[in-house]
Amino acid sequence: MGKVQTIVVVALAYLALGALSAYFAYSNEGAWGVWLASGFGLGLLFVRERSDWMPVLAGAFLGAIIFEPLVGSSAFDSLVYAVIEVAVTFAGGAIAAQLSPPPIRFMSPKDVGAIVAGAFVLALTGAVIVGLWDDLSGKPEAWRTFRVWLVGNFVGMLLVAPFVASWAQLRLKRSGGLTMSSFAGGAVACALFLICLYELFSASPAGRFLHSLGVGLTYLPFVFFVLVALLWGTRGATLAALIGALIAISQTVRGLGPFVGGDGIFGDTALNAQGYAAALAMTGLLVATLVEAQRVAAARAREWKTRFEAAIGAHGLIAYEWAPDSGNLVVTGDTMHLVGLPAQKLSTLADWLACVAPQDRDSVAARFGQRSAGGAADTVRYAMLGPSGARPVVDEARAIHDHDGELHRIVGIVRTAAA
Repeated sequence: MGKVQTIVVVALAYLALGALSAYFAYSNEGAWGVWLASGFGLGLLFVRERSDWMPVLAGAFLGAIIFEPLVGSSAFDSLVYAVIEVAVTFAGGAIAAQLSPPPIRFMSPKDVGAIVAGAFVLALTGAVIVGLWDDLSGKPEAWRTFRVWLVGNFVGMLLVAPFVASWAQLRLKRSGGLTMSSFAGGAVACALFLICLYELFSASPAGRFLHSLGVGLTYLPFVFFVLVALLWGTRGATLAALIGALIAISQTVRGLGPFVGGDGIFGDTALNAQGYAAALAMTGLLVATLVEAQRVAAARAREWKTRFEAAIGAHGLIAYEWAPDSGNLVVTGDTMHLVGLPAQKLSTLADWLACVAPQDRDSVAARFGQRSAGGAADTVRYAMLGPSGARPVVDEARAIHDHDGELHRIVGIVRTAAA
């Protein structure tokens, strides 16, 4: 996407999300209980190098300076709010980049921590600036402005920025995506999550559910939402969280749902609904990120295993790992060619020794005993029995020790020796 296109897209997204925020929580004061507009620019900063931040910040400035007059701000106030928008978006992106250099891939808890830190710094920076501005202007509710700005921006960023960051990195591929079973299972879980959430937040506090029961049932959607995160990953989790948040906030603003009629932790029903949605978003991010980290680790392990097997196979080698305390043996390589048995059949030291030529068996067993006692590097020559008779081999072993110096494994390479 070119620079001009980026500026236009960010500005349009800012206007759209600003209008949505205004629909939910328009206020003549400086702080709104629902604010989603800054999240689009912040999400893009999470996945762009710093050298490519300027168009995003310019788009945020343009969007803010167009949006503010539409809600009654003066030309001066609009300029100030636009400058604040650039400052807070940059601050949030810079802090996140320090913790997890962009692009954030959602592959470790550090990535989630960077997103939370970036969202909080954005919200805190804006809240401090606007709070001080109101205080110096002599407005009596500067503290309330600070609190509402901080909470409204923070939870709004947690909902929008991860969604933008995850979907901005989407690249369509012919293969390697969700399996049909994962997609179908995630779709069912997502439908149950949204239906459950809608039912909870469409009920009058004194209607279908008693208020105390309704508050307790707000935890039920978490079960289905965790399944969405497990099956659909980060993109699915952020999408479901954003849709769920819009349902919860819209119904709460209408005077429905479990948070109506109670003070809650934030003292405002819309903020309480946002806080609930942000908790959902955080849960989904953590679950999806941990699952992705495990998936990546497993994929890398398979790649290393493939490379290792290819390397030893190309040189006609056999590798083994022996645990002296248990006697278990893990063998890799073409053992059929050497001893006429698959590697899976050589699962203990006794299995390996049974393939050693009888005249060498006792000495080899004693050598392995010395390895387990001393743990030093060792090389020994002996004969192995195979389909074509006895074949001389060279066994080169080395000890692997734990962090406390205790013997952990004996690893070795076996190669055919010249007769």
